Amino acid sequence: MNSPQDRSPHILINTFTPVDGGIDALAAFQIDEMQDMRAEAASHGWRGNEVYRTRDGASLIVVTRFRSVEAKTSWATTDRFRRHVERLEPLIHDAVSVPVTLLATHSGSDDTY
Repeated sequence: MNSPQDRSPHILINTFTPVDGGIDALAAFQIDEMQDMRAEAASHGWRGNEVYRTRDGASLIVVTRFRSVEAKTSWATTDRFRRHVERLEPLIHDAVSVPVTLLATHSGSDDTY
């Protein structure tokens, strides 16, 4: 029997701290960029993102999924991703990217995310 870890894609929890008062601009930029990069990123094994804003507006959190760590590495070396990072830098004070492993999922119903 396969464990959830064996079936899990490469998942990153990315936390961005915007420049003062810049959460709306950062969120708009990230969402627009995700739409624009979608096809090229998918060709490198990107499976999708979820974007969250902390309720206090202090951070933007992006949960990113790739087919594998190799797929993430492939995407990270592209010119398009480099341009994205260059355009992102003026909008943030800090960014932290933490790889995580899916251990389990639970739901109060049959609905899943």
